[in-house]
Amino acid sequence: MIVRFPSLLLLFALFFSSACSRAMAQHMNAPGVPCNRPSSTVQEANCFARASDAADKELNNFYGRVRSVLTPEKQKDLMKAQRAWVKYRDLTCIAEYNLYVGGTGGPVTQMACLAAVTQERVATLRITYGWRIEK
Repeated sequence: MIVRFPSLLLLFALFFSSACSRAMAQHMNAPGVPCNRPSSTVQEANCFARASDAADKELNNFYGRVRSVLTPEKQKDLMKAQRAWVKYRDLTCIAEYNLYVGGTGGPVTQMACLAAVTQERVATLRITYGWRIEK
């Protein structure tokens, strides 16, 4: 089989573009991320830390509201699910952090991940339990 230079170049371009699209899937590069225009890594880290804290506060608030309308048995089910989700969140964000071990991008990426995954959990709880609160 003879590979021509343009074909090889096209193959390289396709590989490179697919690699770039995977990198853009990280939480710190997602559309709508609140910290996408900082002027330094420190500012970016601080912004994501604030976003993570805000998401955590929102989660705790909503989680408490949900628990208040559930029976004790349903509270136990929710608590088991929440504990499993915390493990998932931590492992997911550690995995993203480990992409940058030794670099300044690790902590920023981990904070962005914590904020995004926590916001996703709030959205999931709203879908699952929101109707119970509105009753």
